[in-house]
Amino acid sequence: MSVDRERGVAIVNEALDPGDGDTVFGQRWGNGDRIKITAKELSALTEGKILAVDVEGEYVVYLQLDEGSED
Repeated sequence: MSVDRERGVAIVNEALDPGDGDTVFGQRWGNGDRIKITAKELSALTEGKILAVDVEGEYVVYLQLDEGSED
């Protein structure tokens, strides 16, 4: 598992249910749904595009590949 708490991003092996207690980022609320991306969407990230993700019909999160990262 790799956690970057400053950026709020983690690489995990499985999704944890927030109702079971703490998540990798501490206590969270919501249902812990999984958002799956397609190969086309993954390819779009590697091509410099940004993915807009609807979260629980309430928030929008934008995903972008960090090309400057050494990881």
